[in-house]
Amino acid sequence: MADDQHYDVVIIGTGAGGGTLGHRLATNGVKVLWLERGPFLPRERDNWQTEAVFVRAKYLASERWYDGHGREFQPEVNYYVGGNTKFYGAALFRLRPEDFGELRHHGGISPAWPISYDDLEPYYTEAEHLYLVHGRHGEDPTEGPASKQYAYPAVSHEPRIQQLSDDLEKLGLHPFHLPIGVNLQEAEPGRAARTSACIRCDRVDGFPCLVNAKSDAQVICVDPVLSPRKRHVGHRSPRPALGDRPLRTQRHRCSHGPGGRVDDHLHRRRRRGCLRRSELGRVAAEVSR
Repeated sequence: MADDQHYDVVIIGTGAGGGTLGHRLATNGVKVLWLERGPFLPRERDNWQTEAVFVRAKYLASERWYDGHGREFQPEVNYYVGGNTKFYGAALFRLRPEDFGELRHHGGISPAWPISYDDLEPYYTEAEHLYLVHGRHGEDPTEGPASKQYAYPAVSHEPRIQQLSDDLEKLGLHPFHLPIGVNLQEAEPGRAARTSACIRCDRVDGFPCLVNAKSDAQVICVDPVLSPRKRHVGHRSPRPALGDRPLRTQRHRCSHGPGGRVDDHLHRRRRRGCLRRSELGRVAAEVSR
């Protein structure tokens, strides 16, 4: 990458926020530089091995953080392209309308947002469609109004869960399907179609998806921007980067612009870690920019 290379926007992180924002900008002709401290997650058998993921914690960052009282804790964060969405359960709820107002909690008052649910609602819809969310608006009595239905039908229940749902409905309750971001086509309830990326496995929440069917930020946002274009991988000395957070350890530079060039550069530098959220509200906020 030439030292005089120009970018319109520099984004730190490729998770739910940074990945989504970069996708939105890059696909609209903006020249974006992604700065990511981690590599692409390797696709390997350990992706779906419980012992590797949860016992050996193979993919967790080894660093320790400290709370406000100076106590050490393991933050359980994952530093890869796609951020923590590589390991989330892909349940993509909207915040409720009342969440945007002032809320009184046991520990104090959470002030109202400067925007309302209605302001964000159209972007929730865009984010749900981008992240292939399967669900059924109107089932959950606690959700806010939706201007459009989910683009994909709800994921069918397993037989025992369907029986439980039916029994709860008979009691006058309102069970509902989780809104799940997944690349799934079902041939019939409970059975994935032959052409479906998702195979309805039992390795979802906490596991990376070995078949790239879970709607994580890498698969949904980063890969579509990078894959059609020429990629160059190399190494260079660290340079100061624009952004609102310091950088650390290994990072991945992915640049994209209307000229069609993409550069991937790996280098190392120290920084303190920062939490990245992965809820749909963050995704919707980035889509709205």
